Amino acid sequence: MADLAALLFDLDGTLVDTAGANYRAYAAALAEAGCAVERDAFEAVAAGRHWSQFLPVLLPGADHAAIAARKQILYPAMLGETQVNTQLVGLARAVSGRLRLALVTNASPPSVEAVLAAHGLDTLFDTVVTGDDATNPKPAPDPYLLAMARLGVSPEQCLAFEDSDIGAESAHRARISVVRVTL
Repeated sequence: MADLAALLFDLDGTLVDTAGANYRAYAAALAEAGCAVERDAFEAVAAGRHWSQFLPVLLPGADHAAIAARKQILYPAMLGETQVNTQLVGLARAVSGRLRLALVTNASPPSVEAVLAAHGLDTLFDTVVTGDDATNPKPAPDPYLLAMARLGVSPEQCLAFEDSDIGAESAHRARISVVRVTL
C-alpha cells in the first residue's frame, strides 16, 4: 500500500448504527402504501442497498420514489434511536487534518444530513458521496471512484471502512482495501 492519504467511511451500520431507525421509518412508509414488512425480511433485502434497489423487491409496481420520500419525512423523528460508533468516529477525528476523510454511502442526502447533524459529524468529512451522487450505487464501484476523484487520491492511498457485503464489494471493485466493521 502506498502512503495512506485517505480514509473512506460508510455511514449506516459502520459509522452510525441506524438499523432500527431506518427499519421503523421504512416500515411506516411501506405500511402507508399497503405493505407490512418484518424487520428480518426488511434487513435481508435492504442492508447496504439504495432504496431503488430494495423497494421494488418489497413492493413491486409501487411508486418507490414516493415511499422513499415519505421515509425521509418520518426518519428525523427516529434519530434518537441511532448510536455512533465512538471508536470509529474517534479515529476519524484523530486523523482529521492529516488524512483526507470521505463519507461514502448509499443513503439519500436528507438522511445523511440528518444523521450527521444529529451526531455532530456534519463538518468532519472533506467530501460526502450519497446514493444520489454516483451513477450506480453500491455494490458498483462508482461511489468510491467518485469519492477518490473528489479527494484527488488513488485506491492504493485509501482505506475503506464497511459493514455490509454490498459496501465491501463496492470498495473492492474500486481496488480499495477494506476494514470490515461490526457494531
